[in-house]
Amino acid sequence: MRRYLLVVLAAVILGSALGWIVTAQPDIPGYVVSDLQLISQESKADWSEKWTGPIQAATILAWFADHGYPAFLRDFNNDGVIDELDTIELADILGRIFMSTETIRGTTDVRLVLGLAQYVAETYPGQFVLKIYDSGLPGEMAMEAGQTYDPNLVAGIELVLEVDPSIAAYEEELESGEGVVIGIELSDGNTYLSGRSFLYEPTTGGNAPIDLAWSSEDYWLVGNQGKVLETVGKMDDVFYLDYQSGWERVEFMLALSPADDPHGTSDPNECPDNAIAYDVFITEIGDTGSVEVEECVTRTDDVDTYTYTVTNIDFLYNGCGLCLFAIPKPVTLATLTHSESVPWLYSLYPSAWVWRLPLGSCGILPGESAVFSVSVPGPTSDSLVIGVIGSCATFSPSGVYQPSELAGIRTTGPADPDEESGCPDLAVRYLDQSCQCDPIDGVCTLRVWVDVVNVGTETILVPFDISLTSLGHPGGDTQTYIVPPIFAPGDVWPVQLSYTFSMGGELCPMDYVVTVDPSPAPDGVIAECDESNNSYFGSIDCFCDEQERGACCLPDGSCVEITSAECADEGGDFHPGVSCAVVQCPPPEQSCVDLIVEITEMSCRNVGAAAPQYELTIEALVTNIGSATVTESIWVRASTDCGSDTDIVHTDLDPGDSATAEFVIECGIQGGCHPLTVTVDHTLFIVECDENNNEDTDTVCCR
Repeated sequence: MRRYLLVVLAAVILGSALGWIVTAQPDIPGYVVSDLQLISQESKADWSEKWTGPIQAATILAWFADHGYPAFLRDFNNDGVIDELDTIELADILGRIFMSTETIRGTTDVRLVLGLAQYVAETYPGQFVLKIYDSGLPGEMAMEAGQTYDPNLVAGIELVLEVDPSIAAYEEELESGEGVVIGIELSDGNTYLSGRSFLYEPTTGGNAPIDLAWSSEDYWLVGNQGKVLETVGKMDDVFYLDYQSGWERVEFMLALSPADDPHGTSDPNECPDNAIAYDVFITEIGDTGSVEVEECVTRTDDVDTYTYTVTNIDFLYNGCGLCLFAIPKPVTLATLTHSESVPWLYSLYPSAWVWRLPLGSCGILPGESAVFSVSVPGPTSDSLVIGVIGSCATFSPSGVYQPSELAGIRTTGPADPDEESGCPDLAVRYLDQSCQCDPIDGVCTLRVWVDVVNVGTETILVPFDISLTSLGHPGGDTQTYIVPPIFAPGDVWPVQLSYTFSMGGELCPMDYVVTVDPSPAPDGVIAECDESNNSYFGSIDCFCDEQERGACCLPDGSCVEITSAECADEGGDFHPGVSCAVVQCPPPEQSCVDLIVEITEMSCRNVGAAAPQYELTIEALVTNIGSATVTESIWVRASTDCGSDTDIVHTDLDPGDSATAEFVIECGIQGGCHPLTVTVDHTLFIVECDENNNEDTDTVCCR
């Protein structure tokens, strides 16, 4: 693969609407949430079919955590990474603390709504709306919870009551980038599933193909894994779902939605000098305007990353900009990772990567850009492809859905290595450098550490050289790769080059160049994809009169090459006359948080009129006695023999800082004295220096 600059202007003449320009374009059959996690109801030994509610609530929260709301999912299991195992723990927390799943009845529609609303409001207060498609919910809420439905029933989130569920509402909410959960009522209780996809074209029988995240265990996979339920829905008198060989009524649906969607723009990507491909295409799309696509391809080990910056030059359609971007992919090419800015939505199809803005957006407007990337197993070949851009889907004043209009654009994308012939390509990757001078002998020694990498797609079968030279100081060093003379794509050859020279001339700084395959001029002995990436130009201070330089180990464990005075200012450990390549700096001291709690006030009073009704009021002081700042929400619980209450401290706590937690516990007619325990971080969200000092106990008495 070669790194080159290719700028193409493609004129596309279209009619009254946008359309395809060639047939070899990505197939976009519908909408799919490709990165939705699949959690099994058998992930924990004490879970059962009753856990589908908290499982699907955790599923959509984990999706939002990857799309701009990271606080929804934390390292609950303290293994150092945030992944599906933490989603399982989140589902367990939702079921036990928020949704009463362990009760005989299990999670109901009311408990699902109120529990999810409470968790979202406590984590991101005022930033979400929860839409409920169930006209019977107010009655269920009054009967089950003794509460009157109110949009502001849960502080920090708005509850919006919609009409009963429908396929149109399911598709609209899913394509709007919202977390969708549907519920069906079976003989043994409620079953919940998360919305995952739908196809634009109905079946021959007129049904709507959809699939959903299903918590039923997939026994064909190792470990615990949920399934994808591929099914259809139909609208009769109500919304029905084909579930386990029978039509079941969808009697409940909720949609969790951010109150304010970000605009979806991002700063253009800056392509690094060591990129293996760089292309720019400008496509004119009839009289609707033009679009620029800038592609940058980088390679790290055996992974190729394709990054696209899409810029709307002057494209407008129905007053809005670009809302969809798609790149074709080889069907056999695996997708390792993807990235996009919030709120862009990503879908993976067998033959395409597709990004789109949520329904209702007006897109990236003229002059704005958005950046997308995918990483795939390398090496791949960068080939000309036909991508797709799309206008923004809208609703007419009468409520009729107007889908995106699509247009083809020219760009480049990955191909499998065997799809076309390739070429070798040698590149120099800088690692480290040092320069030591002896004023008594009047000589200096320059050392440079580099990697030579074949970033091309073909094997090199002949010997080649790498050289170190400096125009200001004659001499140099050359090494030859000859054993074995086989240098495959992706191979790396670590090289140390050095030579000694007289101290005369410019030494601060001293310029040098490392060149692979340097002779014979001008292109060396190997015909490469790109002959312009064979050199690394470096500069180093060899001997400065004002002060000797050396390696400085900083308190954070890193190493820099500076003077002894500069090192002292940084609080580092100085090693004169050597480079960081030969110094092993000690790791930094680990810091950690440590939370303690102290009961500061407690009281009990009778708040009843005709009969005693006792109410406990408690205050506790939470203090961080550790050496690191607490940046997560701190959950604090007060427990007595007549009830409990939970408070959350949202304020970041620096070392030594404190915050107050307050609790109110209704004890009913139970007077007398009550043993009291206050526990900080009772959910064990936060990793602390000491996990055994999180409680304080006392006794509160009612007089």
